[in-house]
Amino acid sequence: MGTTDDPVSSELLVYCLTRDRELADALDDQLEGALAFFYNDAARLHQAVVLRRPDLVLVDTGAIRQEFGDAGLGPVIAFLHERAPRARIAVRPSAGAERLIRAEAGEGPELVPAERGACVSAVVELCAAG
Repeated sequence: MGTTDDPVSSELLVYCLTRDRELADALDDQLEGALAFFYNDAARLHQAVVLRRPDLVLVDTGAIRQEFGDAGLGPVIAFLHERAPRARIAVRPSAGAERLIRAEAGEGPELVPAERGACVSAVVELCAAG
């Protein structure tokens, strides 16, 4: 089932870049048949992708902050496209910034709702779609 480099793995490998602990807890509770890992900064996500390619990556724009040295959403998405080309990418925008996020993320990544519960539901659906 997944696109990871491990042919034995049947679980979907999901990486989540978020600083929202409640979102992480809700996703961890709701994702069945998936192995989810949570990162609070882009550097940790990059390290994980280099070690093992995920099937799905959720990028919460609230976790990308220039004051912490993050380059922005565009470079994160470009890196994911380059290093994990078969991974599905979902982006959780900040409320009201959907148009700006779509412009920065480019084509390909799916926008999920900003609201926590709806975001969790959307990610669960993406996992179910495989």
